[in-house]
Amino acid sequence: MRINNGDSRAVKRLDRGAQLDFATRLAETGARSLAVFGDSITAGIAASRPELAWPQRFARGAGLGEVRNHAISGTVLQGSLLADGKPRPDNGIGRYRVLLEPASADAVAILYGYNDARYTAAPATMNPGNFRRDYEVLLQALTDSPYAGRIAIGSPPFIPTRGFAVGSAGFTGQTRAGFEAYVDMVRELAQKFDVFYAPVYEAMREHGDGALGSPDVTHPNDAGHAAIAAAFLSAKAP
Repeated sequence: MRINNGDSRAVKRLDRGAQLDFATRLAETGARSLAVFGDSITAGIAASRPELAWPQRFARGAGLGEVRNHAISGTVLQGSLLADGKPRPDNGIGRYRVLLEPASADAVAILYGYNDARYTAAPATMNPGNFRRDYEVLLQALTDSPYAGRIAIGSPPFIPTRGFAVGSAGFTGQTRAGFEAYVDMVRELAQKFDVFYAPVYEAMREHGDGALGSPDVTHPNDAGHAAIAAAFLSAKAP
């Protein structure tokens, strides 16, 4: 059952004044379930066991009883056209309404932007500006919903330098600066919409280039999933 959070504007003001972290906010509002939204990293790819994927680690750390995982491997957030003239199937902006269904969760955590940032084959359409455009639509819908005050978004996970040369058609050749443009965009969106910001990229980067990568290079290992969960647990509101 969804929580009645009363005046969402008052909840937001409390977030700013007290600088509570996301886990504390969920505990104080009695949240019991979390919806997560993203790509293969949020789906748990490369975690050695399902319970070691970052959403499950977060749920344990926050004392939540249920995770509703709406992640799909290989997706991007934006509905922009790829080099083939079509949007990426199952893109986030095309399916985000699943988060707003009547039986949806008490809180939501979003980790998108990793594949958007990696894609380089259609820069006129797949770019940070269009990523922002679609993310704003998503965040406006969520902040106007009962999720208000219990929304966290994470910057794209850190990609090892070797990862820029690994990927399917179109998902190679990015630069560090090009990738970090998406990190900056997510941080700015958190400030604009007054939601909790999880510095996932920044936290993973501190461990060193490649230290948290799995053998496939592009997905995090167990320690990487732990770092992502920790970033969401300690996420702060602007």
